[in-house]
Amino acid sequence: MTVRQDDELPNTAPPEDFAEIARWILTEVDEVAAMRAGLQERLGEGGPETAESTAEKLVLIASELATNAVRHGLPPTVVRLLGDGQVWLLDVADHDLSTPPRLAGDRDPGHGGLGLMIARRLSLAVGWYTTDQSKHVWATVGRSSPEA
Repeated sequence: MTVRQDDELPNTAPPEDFAEIARWILTEVDEVAAMRAGLQERLGEGGPETAESTAEKLVLIASELATNAVRHGLPPTVVRLLGDGQVWLLDVADHDLSTPPRLAGDRDPGHGGLGLMIARRLSLAVGWYTTDQSKHVWATVGRSSPEA
């Protein structure tokens, strides 16, 4: 049986045309629930351009990426919601520069990577990049109106 190597995420920064809308700082997994609630509240303020299905995608992606960062990265984890009027951008940063994010391949689900696969399936794009002090994993989701 051939075992496929884990897939890699593109190592690239997201587009720069986004404005920050909200930010959460997390140090423990227990704080992810409050971040989800806060994100849902912010998206509800987005008006009709944020369809319920879009908000659900964003909350699920943010939850998965934030949980990964809190569990596998170095604190604090910073979750940011950004927008450009057409697309939402979630950016999740931790301070572990030594370990790149990896999508699960054919490995046991208990070894992680499934959150990144979920984000990849629900997003327009997913990538990652580092700065001098942090590693960022990001995902974009298109805004859609209820009529779309």
